Amino acid sequence: MFALRPIVFLVLIAIGGNCAAQDASAPPQVLRVAFWNIQWFPGRHPFATASSERAQTASVHRDMHKINADVLGMEEVRDFSRATIAVLPLAGMKVDVISNFPPREGQDVGQQVAIASRFQPLGAWVELWKPNGALVPPRGFAFAAYEVTPRHILLVYAVHFKSNRGEVSEDIAIREESMRQLTTHMRAMNDAYAKLGIVSCIVGGDFNTAPDDSRFGGEKTTRLLSDNGFSWCWQDIPFSRRISLPADKLFPAACFDHIFVRNGKFNSARVIETSRGSSDHNAIFAEVQLAP
Repeated sequence: MFALRPIVFLVLIAIGGNCAAQDASAPPQVLRVAFWNIQWFPGRHPFATASSERAQTASVHRDMHKINADVLGMEEVRDFSRATIAVLPLAGMKVDVISNFPPREGQDVGQQVAIASRFQPLGAWVELWKPNGALVPPRGFAFAAYEVTPRHILLVYAVHFKSNRGEVSEDIAIREESMRQLTTHMRAMNDAYAKLGIVSCIVGGDFNTAPDDSRFGGEKTTRLLSDNGFSWCWQDIPFSRRISLPADKLFPAACFDHIFVRNGKFNSARVIETSRGSSDHNAIFAEVQLAP
């Protein structure tokens, strides 16, 4: 297990009862999961004005009504209070964990990742990626563990990998390094939580890459998940139906937001089209059936 760092924002321990617990003879658990990069929420810019913050918040609240999820990962939210404001329209949803990553050079606020849910977490924390020589990945990941049914543990990771605003080969190497660290952490958590029962795992967020995007043909970031037994939510879904990042004047349309699951299967997955007043990214949603 990785050592906890001072960056940890919140840890919750609640061994025992669970608001989602069901009888052991119940059918396999079906979960609704969503992830959304909300573009510097609130304000859509690191140096947003108060009026920009109010405008984006109103737009996000309108769009949140479209997201009927049990677990919601968020990227590019500023802090715990703002993440809590973002999910206000979703009854029963609360923020379980959010990062406190340092701002990038030239910025006064950081881009944080958060996990919200309608469950009681067994544990939740965040970690920074570790530098590896010249590779210094930005940000890190948020993690939460839930007992969704008796003796069935769900591990959830929210990620926001390196963007494509630098040199392509360096961006790819940084994302691959982040994923290597993530898979190491997942193996440790799987071993730890396996003592409590069956373990399923979901990883989602803004990957800034895709397994079938020709621009990143040799990249191993998502392949590392496939090699570790994960299924991809967009498998066999045409590109036109999974555009999570619409085209703008600088970049073509892309499918950069993903959900992967291990020890479960996707019943369905779709893009939730949201207003450009809310974010440059659309939200993504999947119905996941956990292994019995």
